[in-house]
Amino acid sequence: MADDSSAVPSEFAAVVRRAWAHSLDGGPFSDDDDFFACGGDSLSALAAASEVATATGLDVPVLWLYENPRLEEAVRALTAAAEGGLAPIDSQERAGAHPLSFQQEGLLRVMDHIGADHRYQVAYAVELPDSVDEGRLAAALTRLASRHPALTTRITGAGELARQEATGAAELELEPLRAMCPDDAVAATKLWAAASVINLDDPLARFAVIGSGSQRVLALVAHQMVMDPWSWGLLLRDLAVLYDDPDAGGDPALAYSDYARWQRRHLSGPAYERHLGHWRRTAEGYPLGGVPLPGPRGEVPAAGPAARLPLAVHAEHAQALHTAGQMMGASLFEVLLSLFHLALGRWAGTSDVLVASATASRTRPGSENIAGFFVNGRFTRTALTELRTFGDLIGHVRDRWRSGDPHRELHLEKVLFDLGRPDMANIKFSVNAIPTLTGLTLAGEPLRLVSVPGAHSARRHISVGLAPDAGGGLSGALTYRTDLLVPAQVRALVQEFLTLCSSAAHAPATARITR
Repeated sequence: MADDSSAVPSEFAAVVRRAWAHSLDGGPFSDDDDFFACGGDSLSALAAASEVATATGLDVPVLWLYENPRLEEAVRALTAAAEGGLAPIDSQERAGAHPLSFQQEGLLRVMDHIGADHRYQVAYAVELPDSVDEGRLAAALTRLASRHPALTTRITGAGELARQEATGAAELELEPLRAMCPDDAVAATKLWAAASVINLDDPLARFAVIGSGSQRVLALVAHQMVMDPWSWGLLLRDLAVLYDDPDAGGDPALAYSDYARWQRRHLSGPAYERHLGHWRRTAEGYPLGGVPLPGPRGEVPAAGPAARLPLAVHAEHAQALHTAGQMMGASLFEVLLSLFHLALGRWAGTSDVLVASATASRTRPGSENIAGFFVNGRFTRTALTELRTFGDLIGHVRDRWRSGDPHRELHLEKVLFDLGRPDMANIKFSVNAIPTLTGLTLAGEPLRLVSVPGAHSARRHISVGLAPDAGGGLSGALTYRTDLLVPAQVRALVQEFLTLCSSAAHAPATARITR
């Protein structure tokens, strides 16, 4: 008879090693081995998480190995989950009204705080291969909408009393817009302008085909309430399957409404207050307006016009920083976040730095297959005064970041409002690696993502977004408020950060930080 008992924490190391060996087709592995450095990718990470979940009886998040890539870290995370894990998400009725998620509640409060001048829509697009038939595409999109009910919901009411309500529509219209210009950027700009028609009491997402013949783009415009970048990749993967066979597979076991109910059931009352207490202690005494910007400041509006400055970390530096992080038990993100804290403190002339960072927040099993607004964030606070070496800095920020792990289910914006500090996290730094946006195809042909310009206004004073690029480095942009900062000031911050990246890449952990 098979033994169906769950593994105890002392056995977790053996369970993880077996899962790595099966997923990576290799081994043996040491405590310091990094899953992705050993050849792992998004698919093998999912396979390993699934095997460990089966062996231990634990709810192993899909991002388990992304957040804990070293074997020792992965085992430690499982042990923590065994000691106090949250209940799994249950599937419930999808029709009718259901509560907002914490993410949606937080965004509603932001909208009320900022006002109507800021756009809350997102737009994504891919080039369509010549072989794609629009009739079959329309049929696949109809089926896609029924698989992911978040695409056909409306928001009714306002504030914390708001509810999501299914529209009852089982399809999204494949709506031609206008002929696509040969210049992708021009077409994308037209697409972004079209997104402004989405209101909360309308269906919150719609697809469109721009152009004709060999120049066609499939685009999705949606309100942030129901969409994030992971969801876009997920929808494209499902679309490829349904294009080949509209009746393929069944609906996902869970819907976004199940996630929202799970949050309200398991993270309310005393449980919510306990988690909120961590963020209250972290924020205690910090300026309500966030990190002070250089120069004199009067009253700062909650949002304002924005511009973008390209930013890239060279492959040589990225690899060296990754290796240095491994030696200190830190991820590349934690190393970069540490260096950004230091750069920001020098630039702003403060030793007390608080920075927000985005997270995918698909921590519950099953959430990786649901389209919806999951993206979250948390803030990290660093006292720079006593940090003498790069090793001190990275270890300090690593520990501060990880101290938020048990409390990461609370949404950043909701937390800020509940603390009475809605504008405190005025600086943001994120590294985004989205596994669902790799290896995309349709009709057997590869899909090329089309860049869509972002909004021309922003809430954060400074927001840095980086992602791994094809050359082995990281590239992205720094978005800044043009009503608060001038280009020369922003370029100075970028230069400070890149100089620190270069210095840390070529220096040992014991190297002293120059003041």
